[in-house]
Amino acid sequence: MQPGVLLLLMSYMGVPLLAHKLEVNHEKAIVALNSLLLRSTRTFPANPSVHIALRLSEKHNLHEEQSYLRRLKTDLRRILSRAEQGTRPFTGLVALHLLALRASCQDLQEKRQALLYLKKKLSAERNHTIYHQVPLTNYYQYSLGVLALCVNDIRIDHSVLSGLVPHDHHHHHHHSADTSAMVVLALKCVQESTVPGRDVWMYSTERRLKAQQAVNKLMEKIQRWWKSNGEVGNIYSTPLVLQALLATGDTERWLKGKINLLNKSKQGAFQNPMALSQLLPVLYRKTYLDIGQMDCRSKSDELRWVDLEPQEPETRSQSGFVYVSVKGKNLVTTYTTRVPLLNQMSLLDVLQAAKRNDTNFTFETEQTLWGPFLTSVNHVPGQDDTKTYWRLISGAHTPLIEGIQDYFPKPGEHILLQLSSF
Repeated sequence: MQPGVLLLLMSYMGVPLLAHKLEVNHEKAIVALNSLLLRSTRTFPANPSVHIALRLSEKHNLHEEQSYLRRLKTDLRRILSRAEQGTRPFTGLVALHLLALRASCQDLQEKRQALLYLKKKLSAERNHTIYHQVPLTNYYQYSLGVLALCVNDIRIDHSVLSGLVPHDHHHHHHHSADTSAMVVLALKCVQESTVPGRDVWMYSTERRLKAQQAVNKLMEKIQRWWKSNGEVGNIYSTPLVLQALLATGDTERWLKGKINLLNKSKQGAFQNPMALSQLLPVLYRKTYLDIGQMDCRSKSDELRWVDLEPQEPETRSQSGFVYVSVKGKNLVTTYTTRVPLLNQMSLLDVLQAAKRNDTNFTFETEQTLWGPFLTSVNHVPGQDDTKTYWRLISGAHTPLIEGIQDYFPKPGEHILLQLSSF
């Protein structure tokens, strides 16, 4: 075959040819990330998102996955017990557990209590949007809850769906990239749902059309946000956006985003298990919608996690100072301090050192699936009812995209803790 003809043929093959070539080149890197995520199951608290990613992967360790599933079931019982005793909603957390259970093909009896809880909470989310124009939690958790019910073949009340597909779409303009992507996945699931055991749509033509129209508007917004390097928002919101792109058939943008994120992972960007659990499915060209098609019959059992080489403990010598300031909503600085920076100190380590060295500084955290989350500084909490949180800023204007446990300040860096609105 003449070189010119070959080049012409390759140009017609386009993205599929490039995708195949990259799959071959990057397979080892993806399997290494898969093994890294498997390793986290022994070193971090149980996380349903991690289990979902392991189940959606092409490589498996069935013994480890079954052991992890038992831990998740124990945690879910504890969460549901806490939910019955208090008023705090666990919409998103229960939704993730239900997706994890479906990914392991658990029967209805295993999921019944969680399904009933989630249906009840989604009604509460919807009622809250009617009277307060925002959900009880947020649109990310709301749409994640809808997705979890949908993937588990549970019909969702029209009133709940209307909270994601209102007559006007003004609230969609305020969604972040990952929230927009989650709404797309939820509505795409609704649009494609059929009645179990029957070849008929679960929802009316009108309902499915409204879902498609909302998906189209959200995808137009995502495409406007698309950066030339293949990111939307930041590298940690992009994996969910790539799921939305896959779900809507935009494989060209998915491929470009995948290549970028895989390169970032090689630079150490996805060490956090939650972040890695959102990345891994799109590297395997999977979305949360694929959970509903899993039958759990034939799975490979070849994935192993490798013990890391033991390293000599590094001497914690001082490399400089980090400057920490606190500002309230009025942007007035209420506190500032200088903390000696030792090798490999995370921002959490820095704040703990500041707390030990100065009784005028205090902070509190709450454990989340992403790790410790800063909830209060100097006795001033961020609060859901007032829509405030403690924002982490480097220098004058750069928001941190990592959490306090995953970010490592540099010598001379200024870190600002600012009470902000969301």
